[in-house]
Amino acid sequence: MSEEVSEVILADKNYDRAKKVASDIGRRKLIPRRVNAANIQQVANLAKNVDVLINATLPRFNIQLMKACLEVGVHYIDLASDDPDLQLKFHEKFKDEGLTGIICLGEDPGLSNIFARYASDQLTKVESIKIRDCESSIVKGMRSHLTPLFSKEVYFNELFEAAYIYQNGRYRKLPPLSGYEEYDFPTPINRLPVYAVSHEEVFTIPKYIKDVKYVDFKLFIPSEVVQILKVLKVIGLLSKKRVRVDGQEITPLKVLFAVLPDPEELVGKVSGYAGIAVEVQGKKGRKRVKYVIYTLMSHEEAYREFGTTATAYLTGTPPAVIAIMLGEGEIKARGVYSPEYLSPNPILQKLEEYDIQIHSIITEETTLTL
Repeated sequence: MSEEVSEVILADKNYDRAKKVASDIGRRKLIPRRVNAANIQQVANLAKNVDVLINATLPRFNIQLMKACLEVGVHYIDLASDDPDLQLKFHEKFKDEGLTGIICLGEDPGLSNIFARYASDQLTKVESIKIRDCESSIVKGMRSHLTPLFSKEVYFNELFEAAYIYQNGRYRKLPPLSGYEEYDFPTPINRLPVYAVSHEEVFTIPKYIKDVKYVDFKLFIPSEVVQILKVLKVIGLLSKKRVRVDGQEITPLKVLFAVLPDPEELVGKVSGYAGIAVEVQGKKGRKRVKYVIYTLMSHEEAYREFGTTATAYLTGTPPAVIAIMLGEGEIKARGVYSPEYLSPNPILQKLEEYDIQIHSIITEETTLTL
């Protein structure tokens, strides 16, 4: 819909899928193409005449796509990472080529990082940053919340990898599905159980928000889903090791993925909310301050206004906005960064223009004594 954008190439390994998306949206500027994201040369050939490549594939393709961007001189954005430090090592190469790479720019990571930077800028000293995701979805005809509204592969990896928290300059490893607490989200979400999961913000925020003492990320997981996941793990259905069935080798986890619906199949069938709250505590002058910045969007609203889920809209809009800002020359930093490096104010302003409502709650505590 943006006037600044003249052409969008929708590239997928499945050409018919890309063609359907272009047809459903119905705009002439959308051009479907087939591409193998693992093939650097294919991607480079496709990206020769574009300004920005948005990588919405799985994190395992990030490095190949970054190399393709370097080959043809194109700015780079992705939505998630399985190794932010490895990607940040491309900083000098991008800088030398006059290019910008922004990694981890979806909803969370992405919006969460920008919120953390904005709230931190309001304080004179930052002590802790806590990120809470209240993603909830009830699918018609399904009794549990087991089906995610984003990549099934990423979701299950997050749940069963060790979680990390940043504390006093070091990382502490936690077991999967640990760190339980009940967090008070803003109305209408209210109190929900959350668990620590593996997430990129914990590794990138301390690099850019100096002197922060504590960073963590926790995700809402309904108690019934926790129980289901534990059972699936015990009986081996979350295993990535091949097993032989009727003379064929299969991976149990892929069987689970196959029986769970894909996110696009749930559009228009799901109720609930997508949203994040970022809680930053520290000092402002002589006062202790807790600054909570958050956004919420219902799946019903997202479907009514944009024909998608709230999860998809909150994930896709930040890279779209940053792509426009890169194309228009509004972001001048060159090199590879995560979102909290960027000045948050102009980004937040543009996000609100695209119907992402951003709210804040500021709590000041007792004045500090000298």
